[in-house]
This record gives sequence, structure tokens and C-alpha cells, in this order.
Amino acid sequence: MAKNILKIRIILWLILAAAVGWLAYLKIVPSGKISYVYDFSRSSYFIRKISPAERLELGQGQALVKGDPIYFFLRPPRRFAEARLTVKFKNTTNFPITEIGLLNNKDAWSFDLKPLQNKIIDQLSLAWPVVYGQNGARLIEREKKYDTVEQFLANLPDIRQMADEIAVYNYSLKTKFLLDNYQPSNEKIINDYKFRGSYQFYTYIKQEELDYVFNFIDLNVNQDSDPVEIKVYSPDGLIYSAKAIDEKTAGDERQAAVRILDLPEAVYRFSLIADNDIITKNIVSRQSQFVLINKVWLAEGNKKNLVLFTNSRLINAQTINPSSLGKIKVGQDFIDLSQTYKQFSLPVSSRPAIIELDKDDVIISGDGVFSFQENGLLDPRLKNVDGNLDIQKEKINYVLTNYQTPENFAGWQTAEADFDLTKAYQENGEYRFLISIPGLKAEESTEGAVIIKEIKAELSGTTLRQKLNKFYNRIMKK
Repeated sequence: MAKNILKIRIILWLILAAAVGWLAYLKIVPSGKISYVYDFSRSSYFIRKISPAERLELGQGQALVKGDPIYFFLRPPRRFAEARLTVKFKNTTNFPITEIGLLNNKDAWSFDLKPLQNKIIDQLSLAWPVVYGQNGARLIEREKKYDTVEQFLANLPDIRQMADEIAVYNYSLKTKFLLDNYQPSNEKIINDYKFRGSYQFYTYIKQEELDYVFNFIDLNVNQDSDPVEIKVYSPDGLIYSAKAIDEKTAGDERQAAVRILDLPEAVYRFSLIADNDIITKNIVSRQSQFVLINKVWLAEGNKKNLVLFTNSRLINAQTINPSSLGKIKVGQDFIDLSQTYKQFSLPVSSRPAIIELDKDDVIISGDGVFSFQENGLLDPRLKNVDGNLDIQKEKINYVLTNYQTPENFAGWQTAEADFDLTKAYQENGEYRFLISIPGLKAEESTEGAVIIKEIKAELSGTTLRQKLNKFYNRIMKK
């Protein structure tokens, strides 16, 4: 009897040791690679929190997406360097774009977006000649003129002569954008429009110092630290980064200055990253060119009867302030901003368009730039192949893309996207992703359906051996 009890105890201890060992293996992931699959048939510990509920209908091993965007979290057992997300889905609606994105900055609510499907390019590549280049690049031509992407790029003339003919999607085309007859200003210009939270803008310099001074007000709605991060980008990438720290003892106001000498003539992009507690009170600069990119929150206490000029094809308006409700004139049409927290949209028939606002504390967004000056619509970007672009009407002759058409099997599309986790925002060990179908609204009936059948995450990072080697080398250096 005693021997049998001993055997049972040994077996139980072995089972416990195996279970602990297996859990430790899952936590450590010694190979540096692991994958998780969520097929909506049951809850997942690692891929979870599919939301918001009003934009989703879960059941029968799939998710019916009713509104844009939806979110989910990835919770790995430890840190990894890269993630490959594979999505099996079906989009039978008229909305052409499906994308997946990883949150890289919470304050700016900025996502690194990657394509899953672009129906416009898929259809265009069947009708127009297609040539290929390195790393999966494609050139889709209205008429066959080039044999490779590299040949097209080598013969690319001045971008101002050809910009209207080219559209891009998921492709970075570095071009030299210069303004004719631009003259530097010798006087300081005060931009006293008030902006709330994060925003981006373009400016331009030629044989002058890049000179900006920002004056901020902290609303202190919450008592958290509210730093402001300022980043400056040249056509080649990031050239400056600094933070204006929230010093509670200094009061509600603070200032940040950016002065950079000896920069070449070019368009420069500023990115100001802040939470919604921060108001930009005014901006002082010698640069005459100032255009907001894609979105701006015109803060409460602004000038009355605000006027904006834009080259956007679609204008969106939203407010959280009931006193800001009302009609916004866009060209000869109107956006009826009749509800708080709801985004209202209006296609723009003629560009550039004039936006007239009787009230402030409104978020205005679009696919272009916004200026307070009629002749100030500086936009160095090429046209993007999205649902707002009319290929025929806008006489596009060339499309450049790195996008790959998803695989199709039994009516389901499968597409994958790679993300750098080292640059992503992580909170409580979780990464936030979104899946976006621009234009899809839960409150509007839609023909067809957007269905997600499966999300797979493949993670890779350092192996246990690499970690031990790093630890050993660190010890030896001491």
C-alpha cells in the first residue's frame, strides 16, 4: 500500500513539474518565436477585447464588422521585436480599402497602417499593364511605357510636371518639391489660431533659419503629466525631436522653441504630439507657409467666423461640445453638425474648397491639407489611391504601390502585414491594433458585408540563447 501511495505521489509531482515546465516554456518562449490564432469560436487570452460592441456582431466563428474602425489587443507573454498579423476576411461591400494598424502613439492616437486589401488597385491591375520592381513594388500604367519600376523612377521628371498623373498607395516616393518665386520673410508672423491636442503641419524654408516658437496652455482637466513632444521631419526623415515637460510649479502656460540653422530649401513637416489637455495658444515664426495636415481641432475660445481652405476630397466634422453644434458651410454645400461625438462627412465636388465655421471647438479632418490663406495650400504629397480618388476624372496615368493583392481561397481573402513592435505603444503588456474599412458606418445600412473569420499573430524576438549570451557578455565586461 505504501509503495502504491509513493508511486501516486511521484506521478502527481511529475505531472505538476511538467505543467510548471510547460507554463514556463510558454512564458519564456526559448525559441524566440510563437504564434496565436483567434477564430472567434471561443475567447482568447492573447488576442482579445474585440471592440466596440456597437460596430461588431460576434458569432458562429466570425465577426461581422458594422462600423469603422474596430480594435483588438495583443497580449504576448514577453517582449518581442516583430509581429506578423494575418487576417482572413471577406469584404463584399462597395468600400474599397481594408487596412490593419498598430498603435504607435497614444496621445496622438497614431497608428502604423498597413494594407490588407485595396480593390481599386486590384481592379486596375487587371485592366492596365503592370510592371514590377524590387521588393514587390508595382507600377500600373495606363499605357505601356516602362519595363520596370526602376526604369520609371530613373526617368521621373520634375515632380511638379508629373505629380497630377501619379498616385501612390503604401509606397514612399521621395521627390524634390520646390516652390517657384518663394521669398523668405524678414518679419515674425503670429499665428494666433488656437489648436487642441495633437496636430501636424507643413512649412517651407529657403536660405533661412527654421524658426518656430509655440505657446501652450494646459487645461489641467486631469492631473496627469501633460508633456508636448515636437518632431521635425525633412524629406529624408526625422531631423529634430524634443519635449516640453509639464512642470506643475510653472503654472498652466509653457513655451517651446525650435530653431535649426543651415537646412536646405525644402518642405518640412512638424508633428506636435500632446493629449487633449493641451491648447496651442499661438505660434510665432518667420516662415510664411503653414498648412495643417489631415486634421485639426479648432479649440474653444478661437476667433469667430473661422475660414479654412482645403484641397481635401472629403471633409469630416465632429464636436464633443453641444454649444458647437450647427451647420458648417463647405463650398456651396453644408455639413449639418447635429449630434455630439458623431462624425459627419461631405464629399467635395470642387477644389480647393472654402470651409466656413460660425463656431469653434470643432474637429475638422480630410484627406488633404488646411490653410487659413487662400493661396497657401502647400501639399508636397502625391495623390493616394483610396475611396476618395477618381482615377478617370483626375486623369491618373501611373500608380505606384508595394501593396500585394491578398490570396483568395473559397471566397475568403487572406492578407498579412508586418509590424515593428519595438516602436509601438505598449500598456500593461498589451499592444493595440485596429482594422479599418474607411467609410463604413454602423448607423447606415450597407449592401454586402465585412466579415473577419480569423486573426493570426506570429511573434519573433530574441531567443533564450541570445539572452543568455547578452547576460554573459555583460557580466564579463564588469
